[in-house]
Amino acid sequence: MPEDVALVALGGYGRGTLAPGSDLDLLILHDGRSADAVSALAETLLYPLWDAGLRVGHAVRTAEACDEIAAERLDATTAMLDGRILAGSAPGWDDVRSAVLVPVRGDPRAFAQRLVADRDARRERFGSVSSLLEPELKEGVGGLRDIHALAWLRTAIGRPLEEAGLLREAERRSVDGAEEFLTRVRSALHLETGRGSDRLLAEQQPSIAAAMGFADEPGLPAVDGLMRSVFEQARQVEHVTASVFDRFLRGTSPLAPLDATPDGVLRAFASSARGGHMMPAASLDAMSAVAIDADRPWTPPTRTAFLELLRCGPAAADALETLDRIGLLECYVPAWGPVRCRPQRDPYHRSSVDVHLLATLAGVARLLEDPGDDPSVALAVRAVPDADALRLGALLHDIGKSGQGHHVETGTQVARATLEHAGVSGPTADLALFLVAEHLLLSDTATRRDLDDERLIVDVADRVGDRGRLGALHLLTIADAEATGPLAWTPWRATLVRELVAKVRHVLERDDVGSGTAEQLTERAEAVRAVLADEDPQAVERFLLRMPRGYVLTVPIDRVPTHHRLLDPAVGSHEVRTHATEGSRADAYELAVVAADRPGLLSMVAGALSLAGLSILTAQVFTTDDGVAVDLFEIEGVFEPEVGEERWREFRTTLRKAIEGRLSLDHRVREKRRSYPSPTGVPVRVEVDNAASDFFTVIEVGAPDRIGLLFDITRTFAELQLDVHLAKVATFGGRVVDAFYVRDELGRRVDDPEIVAELELALRSRIEG
Repeated sequence: MPEDVALVALGGYGRGTLAPGSDLDLLILHDGRSADAVSALAETLLYPLWDAGLRVGHAVRTAEACDEIAAERLDATTAMLDGRILAGSAPGWDDVRSAVLVPVRGDPRAFAQRLVADRDARRERFGSVSSLLEPELKEGVGGLRDIHALAWLRTAIGRPLEEAGLLREAERRSVDGAEEFLTRVRSALHLETGRGSDRLLAEQQPSIAAAMGFADEPGLPAVDGLMRSVFEQARQVEHVTASVFDRFLRGTSPLAPLDATPDGVLRAFASSARGGHMMPAASLDAMSAVAIDADRPWTPPTRTAFLELLRCGPAAADALETLDRIGLLECYVPAWGPVRCRPQRDPYHRSSVDVHLLATLAGVARLLEDPGDDPSVALAVRAVPDADALRLGALLHDIGKSGQGHHVETGTQVARATLEHAGVSGPTADLALFLVAEHLLLSDTATRRDLDDERLIVDVADRVGDRGRLGALHLLTIADAEATGPLAWTPWRATLVRELVAKVRHVLERDDVGSGTAEQLTERAEAVRAVLADEDPQAVERFLLRMPRGYVLTVPIDRVPTHHRLLDPAVGSHEVRTHATEGSRADAYELAVVAADRPGLLSMVAGALSLAGLSILTAQVFTTDDGVAVDLFEIEGVFEPEVGEERWREFRTTLRKAIEGRLSLDHRVREKRRSYPSPTGVPVRVEVDNAASDFFTVIEVGAPDRIGLLFDITRTFAELQLDVHLAKVATFGGRVVDAFYVRDELGRRVDDPEIVAELELALRSRIEG
């Protein structure tokens, strides 16, 4: 090797922490005088490594080029800070590393701010290792890159972090243990996949768990045991890293004398949360030594201090997270242990159970402080009779997700025991327990049931009881859904929940229902006449007589003129008339389809929409007294959000051909489905409910989302001669939960057990086949 050339290991190779599938990052440092010799050296060095199947990242640079790229890019700076000479000119490399180190040491605060900004960018891109079901072990927040950042900060300040008062000894031990564990998981992943991927995918987790010696335990399968350990270790890394950088950049609150009692610890956290400070490392050390008997009921001062902490707004969730990190939260709330770092294997949640609970608490706190521009939320905030009960309900609403039974029933029992342990009683306990027991009521009802069914609204009102409980439940529903993830709280679902809350509030305010139906029908008919005032009065009266009562009561008045025009003149036997306009939210459309009614028409519409790349969000099905179907849908584009006239034309042409019998929708949908495989691991669920409605059987179907799913389901209904009155479609990532209000060809509910069994079997066979 030429005397003026140095071969340097960078990054993980420089640190000596390579995993089986890691890249070898090499720097060939030269002075620029012998470019040909350096090029030949690079080829001689690199080609054998590539031929051996190694992934090699390399750079050939002068000292000046190293300085320039270090000034521009943080990753280049940190890679060279970790650099290690392998061969060649050691003095040349020492000069380069010193040049890179000078600005870092000269302004460690600016360097730390760059590391924090990089951490924020990684959180945005890769998420958090401590909560995501498929975490990125290296770049995700709480992963190995955060551990490296602590080492880079140590280099910047030039002394150990412990010596600088930035890192507690207990924190150092936890980070070292986490690094060892996460490195083993990452290495096992590389060996399992045969490549350097750092994303721990769900399908790889069972084999990784087995390879690392995890075994099934009661209520905790081996794969969940693996992920729980990953979450626990990453949680420590995430909290420690955030605390260290916060202490360095913002400082800590003044070190006040600690009242070393259970209530004293909580008061100290409340004071820190109100002041917006990080808890001093020395205080955390002192708190860790406080004896808190988890079996002993709370004293009144402890209860008062805990509620005081919960009243500190969103910062209360951060304080509880820190309490958890130092091992004290489980001492106050023993039920926290079973949900701590527990994965949630469903398509909705993006976080572990405990992270979700704290995020919901923070969400409720934000809504109480600032309801925003939504009048219904502001109304809910004013109605809440006991904010402490709402906060407790938010903190405990999923406490039953411990792997033991249905989480709502289990959670209600656990929450009751927890509140008794804390000495919370009376109206506060009653409201908190109501919120735990009914936290799914509004979201499930709004997305799966007919909100125009008066009996349904009365039933919900009966379960809620009063406007105060309704307000608290509304706020919890919003915070719960937002903490669950973007799939759980879309504008469409928010609109449905808002509609349900308004109707239930109306029932609770007037304290009766049903007596106003005839009056409401008269009022709506007058509104129809008014909006059609320019039409022939006799034609308007014929329109009102043709349309079913449900149409007059439920369809928005401003849509009536369009439907009136679609029905006039008479509809031919094979004719299809449609009208599309903007829907209730962005990227959604309202679609009206008018055609002569026939068995299986809804199935034909669903199939034609699927072939045109359109997905049904909701459907209302009406039939005039002379046999014309008026089917109303909310639609969105599956692949391209904007739906142009060409796609609407494609839909109409396909539907017309299907009605005329000139096209096999079944064949076409199957062909299209082959190009878009459906998600795996989502079970099929079929439930038939004859108690939810006086006039219809409600059939709820949960299944993996796929092209033409609604077509398959409605085709099954048509084959069994069932008429669909209403369809509500809710999509959560790769899972769909559809609810259908149906009756038989004679207009009756489907309550014969043999027919119900046949229906369930037919749906499962069609969906799974």
